Amino acid sequence: MGKGWVCRLLMVLLSLWEGLGAAPAPRMKPSDPRADFDAVINLAKTLLSDTKHLFTHFKSRFPAEGEHKMDTLPVLSMNAVELASIQVPGGLVRLSTDLQSYQKHLDWLRKAGPVLRPLEPELGAVHNRLERLLRRLEHLMSRLSLTRSSDTLTSLPSHGTHWSVVQAGHAIFHSFHLYLDWAARALVLIRNKL
Repeated sequence: MGKGWVCRLLMVLLSLWEGLGAAPAPRMKPSDPRADFDAVINLAKTLLSDTKHLFTHFKSRFPAEGEHKMDTLPVLSMNAVELASIQVPGGLVRLSTDLQSYQKHLDWLRKAGPVLRPLEPELGAVHNRLERLLRRLEHLMSRLSLTRSSDTLTSLPSHGTHWSVVQAGHAIFHSFHLYLDWAARALVLIRNKL
């Protein structure tokens, strides 16, 4: 046994090593989009809970009787039959568009000045969670090869008086609360259609 044995051993080891390098890399199994849906659903439910809490706090701090409306808010007009027949592409695009509109309304409300300053920590938390939800929803839509609709720029009124901001706050929080309740249900139905 001499140099020949060592050389053969090295040649065998090198051939094995080269063979390993030439072997195809193991393919990663693509993740199931339903897991992404679960994350989006959980975020929507948490945002709904946070919004309920904020709306309750807002109503106790700024009581105002009656129904308050803003024409610029998304209109939720689906009944139970329409909700049950919601489809993946149209439903996700609508959710994305409507949530972007609510984000703009919350931005507008946050800029209302000193009126809502006491609620800023809660309002900021809701706004941040909404941004996270929109990012996750956008990621999910890109995984499903869905295109977002173009942003429709809604012009919001000037902030006006303290009372007009309070009325707008009631309208926005009430509408957003109802919308998130609907959205959480719609997301579950859409997920089940995958």
